[in-house]
Amino acid sequence: MEGRAGMDILETDVLIIGGGFAGCWAALRAADLKATVTLVDKAYVSRSGASTMSGGITTCPLDSDDLDIWAEEFVVRGGYMCDQRWTYQLLERQRERIKDYIRWGVPISRNADGSIRRFASRGMVNVRGMQYQPKVAMRELRRQITARGARILDRLFVTELLTADGEWPTRTGIAGAVGFDVYTGRFVVIKAKRTIVSTGMIAMKGTHRVDNDCGDGAAMAFRAGGRLVDMEFTFGGTFNVLMKKFDFPSYNVAVAHGARLINARGERFMQQYDPQRLERSELSHVVAAFAKEIIDGRGPVYVDLRHVDDSYWSDIAKLHRGGSILLTDHVPDPKSNPLPIEPTWGLWASGRSGLQIDLGARTNLCGLLAAGSVAKNDATGTHASAGSPTAFCKVSGWHAGETAATESRQSQHPVISRDVLMMLQEQALAPLHRTPTRKTADDLHDDLARLEASVVNGMILNADKLTRMLDTTEAVLDAGRASRASDLHDLVKLHEARNVATCSGVVYRCALDRTESREQFFREDFPLADPTWFCWHGATLAADGKVVFDRQGFPTEGIRFAPQLPDAGGLGPIGAIVRGEHEALVHA
Repeated sequence: MEGRAGMDILETDVLIIGGGFAGCWAALRAADLKATVTLVDKAYVSRSGASTMSGGITTCPLDSDDLDIWAEEFVVRGGYMCDQRWTYQLLERQRERIKDYIRWGVPISRNADGSIRRFASRGMVNVRGMQYQPKVAMRELRRQITARGARILDRLFVTELLTADGEWPTRTGIAGAVGFDVYTGRFVVIKAKRTIVSTGMIAMKGTHRVDNDCGDGAAMAFRAGGRLVDMEFTFGGTFNVLMKKFDFPSYNVAVAHGARLINARGERFMQQYDPQRLERSELSHVVAAFAKEIIDGRGPVYVDLRHVDDSYWSDIAKLHRGGSILLTDHVPDPKSNPLPIEPTWGLWASGRSGLQIDLGARTNLCGLLAAGSVAKNDATGTHASAGSPTAFCKVSGWHAGETAATESRQSQHPVISRDVLMMLQEQALAPLHRTPTRKTADDLHDDLARLEASVVNGMILNADKLTRMLDTTEAVLDAGRASRASDLHDLVKLHEARNVATCSGVVYRCALDRTESREQFFREDFPLADPTWFCWHGATLAADGKVVFDRQGFPTEGIRFAPQLPDAGGLGPIGAIVRGEHEALVHA
C-alpha cells in the first residue's frame, strides 16, 4: 500500500465491488485461480444487502432433472427475450452451486426422507426452487474467501470507477475504483487489472426492505460509458412493506406452502386473473391484480396463512433468521387470522435490466465485468421468477471471477496520473466542506421516494408522467451538487442519492423512448405491444452528456426454442388487468 496526498493506493489483480452472493462467488472463483483478490463493500460482507434477506429461495435443478424442460419454461415465460445459451449456463452451473451448499452444510429445507424439499417456483409450473438459510450461506462464503487469502475491505464506499484514460465516459477502459472509508474518511484508490461490479439491484432508499441497494454499481458504470439494457423493465412490484415492517418471510415460500391472497370479501381473487398459477403468477401480475381489487373497492387485501402445511411453520423456525414475528404474540395468530399485506411498485429490477454481460460476464467496457442484479439476467428475459435472481447471482459471479482471474494474467496495471486521483478525491469528499444548503441528503432521498408513493400511479405510465419523474431526478442531481454532508454517514447517503437519481433518470428516459407496452411495463399512451420492440434496448452515455439509445436483436446462436410471438397489437398483462380485460390473457 502506497500513501500519497492523503490517500491510500492499493493494487490487485481482481477488484470486486459489492459483497453479496454475486461478489462472494466471484471472489471465491478468482481466488481459486490464484489471482490476488480484493473484495470491497460499503457495509459488511455477510451481514448486509439483499443476499442476506433474500428469503433463502433459489432455483434448484438436480442431476435427475431434464434441463430442456426447465430452460423452455424460462425462455417462454421471459417472452423469448433472452440469450438461450445463458439459460442453459445458468441451470448447469446452478447444479454445482447447490452441491457446494450441501458440502458446506448450509441448512436446506428437507423432506422426511432427507431429500431436498422443492416447490414450484413463482410464475412457473415445472421449474422448482428450494429454501435455505441465506445468512449461513453468506457467512460460509466469507469464510471460504478469507481462507483462500483474498482481501476483504468492509465499510469502504466506492464513489467512482477508475478509468484508464482519466475520462468519463472512457475511451479505453476501467482500471479499478476509488472511494473512502466510511469510519475514518480516508480516501482509497484501488488499481485493478480487472474490476467486477456486483452491487445489487436498483431501488429507492426507504421504500424497500433493503435500504442500501441504491444502484451504485450501475450508476458508476453508466457514468464511465457502460451499456445498460432494458432499463424500463426495472419497474416492478413486490410486497416489501409487510416484510420490512413485520419481518414477514418470503412471499414465494408462503404461497408454495399453500398461502392465499384474499380481498375484503374473503375471495381468493387470483382465481380470476391467473386460474392456473394463482398466487404463484408473475409477481408483477399479482401486484397488478392486488391494485385492481383496491381500485374496484374490494380492498384491503390479506395474505391468508390458514391453509399452509405444517412444514411452513417448522421451516420458519429453522431457516428464517431463527424465527419470525409470525411466531410471536405481536400479531394476531396468523394460523387463524389473515394478515393485511401491502405492495410497492417502482424500481426493483431483479435482473430484468442492468449492465449487459456476455457469457463470461464481460460488459462493453474493457476491464469491467458485472455479476448479480446489477447485470441484465439474459437467462430469463423479462421474467424474474423467484429463485432465478439468486441463482443468477451465484452463477454470474462464478463466471465473472473466472474471466477476471484468467484475463488478469496477461494484463498490466495502467499508470493513472496524480492529477486525476486528486480530482476524484476532491469530488468524493467535497460535500464535507460545503456550506449548509436547504436540501440535505435525506431530503433528496425523500424527493425520490415520493415518486413511488402510489402503487397504481407508478404502474400506469405515460409521457407526461415520465417527464415529470425525469424532472425530479434532474432536480435531485442539481441539488446534490451543492448539498453539504454533515458527516461521513451523511456523505454516503449523498452519494447514494446521486446514484439513485442517475439510475432512475436512465429508467425514465428509456421508458420514454419505448413506445409500446410489454410484460410489467405499461404505458397507457402506448398500451399495445409492438413487434419492432422485440429486442434488447440499450442506453449509453455519450461524451456530450446525452443518452444514446440502441436496439439489438437477440442472438441466433444456441437457439433451441424458436420465438413464438403474439400477434401485433396485443394488450400487455398489466394493461389487461388494470383495464379489467384480464379474461383475454392466456396463461400457458
